[in-house]
Amino acid sequence: MAPTSSDPIPPYIAYRTFGNFMRELKARGLPARIDRSVMAHKSGTVQSQLLLALRYLGLIKESGHPTRRLKRLLESDHLERKTVLREALEASYSFVFSPTFGLETATSDQAEELFQRTGASGETVRRCLSFFLAAARESGISISPYIKPHQRRRSGSRKRVAVNTASTKSGPTSPVAEGEAKKIHLKSGGSLRLELSGRVFDLDERDREFVFKLIDQLKEHEKEERIEAGSPNLPQG
Repeated sequence: MAPTSSDPIPPYIAYRTFGNFMRELKARGLPARIDRSVMAHKSGTVQSQLLLALRYLGLIKESGHPTRRLKRLLESDHLERKTVLREALEASYSFVFSPTFGLETATSDQAEELFQRTGASGETVRRCLSFFLAAARESGISISPYIKPHQRRRSGSRKRVAVNTASTKSGPTSPVAEGEAKKIHLKSGGSLRLELSGRVFDLDERDREFVFKLIDQLKEHEKEERIEAGSPNLPQG
């Protein structure tokens, strides 16, 4: 069955991050429910992407409760784990295994075009494909040699994240400018500004998680500041 934009977008988290979380669950034991509190040490963005991946693969229910498939995946040995993972992929990515696509002979462009039909776009398409390819390799699924893993696209300028402090008068927190910059005023009289030079989707996994963690911390600081000030909304401008 061909995918449609009304279907959920396939996982686009880095497969290494997903695999690390699976190992954490195996080591710590499976909780009664998998929610954000189980992954509180991760950024909000990573939490959301992990939950999406777990639901898409049928490893947790919409309520967050583990499925039998997840229990099998964590409790099985190496060979059986490959079988369980393959079953999950075949059930979740039925459009990829359709005879009309030809997973063993398709090209990278054909694969990206197929994933675009799920509603994903731009860099997300390539990240969705990268996740699937990594999972397929681990489960032993045969993939066309013409489908290459996504390589991060580089632009002419270097990407840098700069955090600048300046001594300014205390005042209202500045809003985020399209996710590219964020500035807050500190109680002690200074200000803190987080500025990203370059495209977020061009960052590699490690840099991306670092940036989003900083953003989450700034937002948490804003929230605490609003609570203390007794104002639910920040002034604009």
